Amino acid sequence: MSDHKGGLSPAVRGGLALVLVAAVTGVILWLVQGEDPDQNVDNNGTAKPLQQKAPPRFSSSQQCKVCHERVYKEWRGSHHAMAYTNPEVRKLSDDFAQKECRSCHLPKPILQTGAGERTLYRQSRPNDGVDCLSCHLDPQGRIAGRNASKQGCQPVANADLISMKLCESCHNQHQTTDQWRASPYPAQGITCNSCHMAEVKEGDRVLGRDHGYPGCHDLEMLKSAGELRAQRQGNKVHVEVENKGAGHNFPTEERHRAVDIVWRILGKDEAKKSSAEAPFTRLYRFRQPYRGDPGPNTQLPAAQTWMGEIDVPDGAAGQLMQIRMIYKLTPFLEDQEGQLLAKKEVQL
Repeated sequence: MSDHKGGLSPAVRGGLALVLVAAVTGVILWLVQGEDPDQNVDNNGTAKPLQQKAPPRFSSSQQCKVCHERVYKEWRGSHHAMAYTNPEVRKLSDDFAQKECRSCHLPKPILQTGAGERTLYRQSRPNDGVDCLSCHLDPQGRIAGRNASKQGCQPVANADLISMKLCESCHNQHQTTDQWRASPYPAQGITCNSCHMAEVKEGDRVLGRDHGYPGCHDLEMLKSAGELRAQRQGNKVHVEVENKGAGHNFPTEERHRAVDIVWRILGKDEAKKSSAEAPFTRLYRFRQPYRGDPGPNTQLPAAQTWMGEIDVPDGAAGQLMQIRMIYKLTPFLEDQEGQLLAKKEVQL
């Protein structure tokens, strides 16, 4: 075993080196794979397939933030995130004493209760409203994704996640997805996600889809929904509103919402001033009436045009008619209040 100088022979030293290399390799495998190398062979020394680590259990959207910080930030700034805490919602729902409202403002995972089925409300995480788990947690407690992956949260592909049925569970309570089905857009392949979850790009690379869900609280999206037109014809001013940008009725969803067409005539001197105090007259209101409210449903369906007219009063020659299209989150606001979507001026 030893050489003539009393040391280990070359053969022994070579054998020990091989043993050391094997041991180090085994430790590295154990560290990388998270398993004991000795457990990857059977009693005959035959290698066994490595066991896939079990995906983590999910109980909060905070867990998603670790890997999906951009998406988490988009969602946290959305009205989905504040669906239960929004003070206006709490006021209109009698602080959620109307329990049927909770199902959509604080839903259990939709894939667990059934995409397209009525949702159920949960008792936890009220500050998260409609959260990551509301849409992405499947019946087995796994994360559902557009595509499957063995990385990170190990999402499994689920077609329901990107279907209209997922949106329908909450957003058809006021017939919004039914309105979309009655529109020209399904035949064109345009869905909810086409407008409300636009692709996020970095150069030519698609990073994913926007989870901010712009909608009725996004002024630019509201402005793109309807087009206001006005012109004088004889002793009348003809007014038109075309729903050219919404894939559903305008306005849609909450029956509290309204779009008003208002007008006023300003004298020559008034037209030169700000005229902030001059009152408007309502010409028309687009709205789905709430329970017990009188009147028909006057929402404007997708791709349709409403036409109205205003009589030009005698002696109005040379004056200016101002016409406004105003969006209101609640119908109780005064005519001048709300978000200005469009305006037209007609010289009389």
